[in-house]
Amino acid sequence: MTLKLSTPLFFCLTLCGTLQAAPNAEAEAAFQRAVLAAEANAQWAERLIDQEQKGQLDKQTTTEALRDIGQKHDAVEQDLRQASDGGHAVASYLLANLQERSKLWLAGQYTARHEQACSLYQRAAEQGLLAAAVAVLRDCDKASQRFQFDDPTLQRQREQLRTTLEHTDPYAEHYPLPALKSLCFKEMKMVAADPGRPLTTLAQAFEPVQLDLRQYRADGYYLLAAKGDPKQPEIGRGHFTQLRALAPDCLDPIGLAYMYDAQRQKAH
Repeated sequence: MTLKLSTPLFFCLTLCGTLQAAPNAEAEAAFQRAVLAAEANAQWAERLIDQEQKGQLDKQTTTEALRDIGQKHDAVEQDLRQASDGGHAVASYLLANLQERSKLWLAGQYTARHEQACSLYQRAAEQGLLAAAVAVLRDCDKASQRFQFDDPTLQRQREQLRTTLEHTDPYAEHYPLPALKSLCFKEMKMVAADPGRPLTTLAQAFEPVQLDLRQYRADGYYLLAAKGDPKQPEIGRGHFTQLRALAPDCLDPIGLAYMYDAQRQKAH
């Protein structure tokens, strides 16, 4: 069976059809260029992958395609950066997605690219974009990994997400938006490298999941429940209850349901 991936494989920009109203014409024009280029790039990539899976690509064509991926990526990144610098929150979020992905294949740039992505996510989060506030707590928190739940930065990130969830997202019409990770809606799995199909391997490794606003809200409550202060379990339990109301189908990879159900049974 031929594998068909409908998302923009290398650019993570299957955008939501409507465009963020940029604060100036230059930023809006740059964003629209990025959207059009990403759509063209997606079609180009899918054609190549289809040919690769059918055994129709020779080694030279594959090598050239891998080189072209980087060039096309850079062109989209340049336009998104211009739009982001002009105050375009959705562009900032998508540019952060690109930075997060590129850190994995650009030798020696992992830390720098990740820090750039976190800065961009934070910029978009401060403009009220829920997808960005979710990404900040999910991808940019380090304290909870060290069980430092009283860390000031972690507290700020939690409060930012909690506040964003309590307000209407000013960019609601722009969803669904791509997410490289999702605790509720994307399984965590390693992609087995296939030396004979490098384009297919790359596509599978970086395929995003498209999440609507409800799904981002569910991911947000999951993060708050997972990274809350252990000294205040009732708050985390409340967030988990809100998650269940939104997404009873949440994958729950770290077993919050078991933890909170066990706590409730113990209390009774």
